[in-house]
Order: sequence, then C-alpha cells, then structure tokens
Amino acid sequence: MSAIGTKGRMHFRVFTETFDADVMCRFLDRLAGHFDHKAHPVVDRHSAHCSRKVRAWPTDHPDRVELHFLPPYSPELNPDELVNADLERCPPRHNRA
Repeated sequence: MSAIGTKGRMHFRVFTETFDADVMCRFLDRLAGHFDHKAHPVVDRHSAHCSRKVRAWPTDHPDRVELHFLPPYSPELNPDELVNADLERCPPRHNRA
C-alpha cells in the first residue's frame, strides 16, 4: 500500500496478509509518524478504509491524521492508482545471481 505526498514523496508498506482494517490502522500509525504535523490521507471507498475501526482511528488521534474520502468509483482522482497500474504493467523482475 502507498501514499503519495503533496511534494511527490511516496510512503509505502509491503504486507503479505489480507488488507483489512488492522493493516490500514498500522499504516496510518506509521504514516503519521513520518510527519511533525497532521497528515491528511485521501482514501478511496475500499471496505477496509470505510470500516468502523479505521474511521475511529483518526478520532482517537485527532492531532495526527484526518481522513478524506474520494467519491465512489473515482480512480481518476486517485494518484495512487497510477502506481498500481505501473506495477501491474511492469512487475519488478527478480534477478537471480
């Protein structure tokens, strides 16, 4: 999963488990730790993003994160979708020595 900052800096986390509310909350905690000011992630309407646990996380950490939700089905507004599209078109190659 990844987040792209306003200046183009990418923050990401690689995970192998199913993407759910717990994974998203850990990502928010890690993301917020990278900044000395409040982070404003813009998220799509994935079920993990809309879960009670994820919606409660910013309420429990009001000085660290404020979530902003994209309109339903609007991938053209989500720059993170471009990252996913690049990875799908050109997956990383594993070079073996």
